[in-house]
Amino acid sequence: MKKKSIKDIAHELDLSKTTVSFVLNKKGDEKNISKKTQKKILDYVKKVNYQPNQIAKSLKQGQTNTIGYLVPDISNPFFAKIGRLLEDHFWEKGYHLLIGSTDENTDKEAQLLNMFVNRQVDALIVASCFIQSDSIKSLLAINFPLVFFDREDPDVTANYILVENKISMKNAVEKAIELNSKKLGLITLTPDVYSLKNRIEGYKMALENKKIAFDEQLIRIVDNNDIQKGTEKELKTLIESGVDAVVFTNNQIAVIAIWLMNTYYKDKVNNIRFVSFDNVDQFDYSLPKVISVAQPIDKIAKYSTEIIEDILNSKKSKNKRIELMPKLIERN
Repeated sequence: MKKKSIKDIAHELDLSKTTVSFVLNKKGDEKNISKKTQKKILDYVKKVNYQPNQIAKSLKQGQTNTIGYLVPDISNPFFAKIGRLLEDHFWEKGYHLLIGSTDENTDKEAQLLNMFVNRQVDALIVASCFIQSDSIKSLLAINFPLVFFDREDPDVTANYILVENKISMKNAVEKAIELNSKKLGLITLTPDVYSLKNRIEGYKMALENKKIAFDEQLIRIVDNNDIQKGTEKELKTLIESGVDAVVFTNNQIAVIAIWLMNTYYKDKVNNIRFVSFDNVDQFDYSLPKVISVAQPIDKIAKYSTEIIEDILNSKKSKNKRIELMPKLIERN
């Protein structure tokens, strides 16, 4: 059955298109259209199951009721949980969430940003490694509704929802040392991201505070393009060097390392301790034991939505910077 248009409805009810359009857009009273005529139109559209053309409606209104959510990897539990909270919140407000994964690749991020903008998303929530990229700069230059989370560039003024990284990591590493860890290695993704640099600084601060000599060889870097293989290689290097604790700058590599330990190093799972920035439920029952820094996911999602809604309502960005404190989870 052919879908009814406003023109069809107007013709079949012997009314003008303008009258039908006003009623369907809930402007019947405002335009002094009689209650009888309004009821006639509404009863008819219900009978024929009229569905408005959302694309045409969006273009007319200048908005699409969509929000872009761009992260390095949506399969990472941290980004996935935030994405689900954002989706639930915006759904209640009549918005849809479009999701993309950049794989920490500047070209892919630029292409996805362009795709989102071409689809006329109303706003963007982004965890970007490339805040000084041309794509990002062009959006900031036109005051596009945009919130960054998890990642920051101190040289770029924008809206940020962040978690304190340096002291939180320092506290977690110090807890491992207090539990008798004496030789602590660290595995990180390529540390081009400001937050990862701060986590590494926190690790160094903990060693200094506890009077443990820093060894550059115990910091191992995993290529973002092959995290599984890179984590396997660098974990092997650290274990062979005799570490009794391994610090991870995010939960993704920590989860891989847990699997590797239980697959290849079962004899060592009780003699080594892990420290992870970011938390996953798996850490509650896994070996090795994991001390983790749990980011306040609910608050990250909450403040992101509040800033976006404020920008959309006021048509102006206030460039807020919110820094949240994470929670240290000890597992002895």
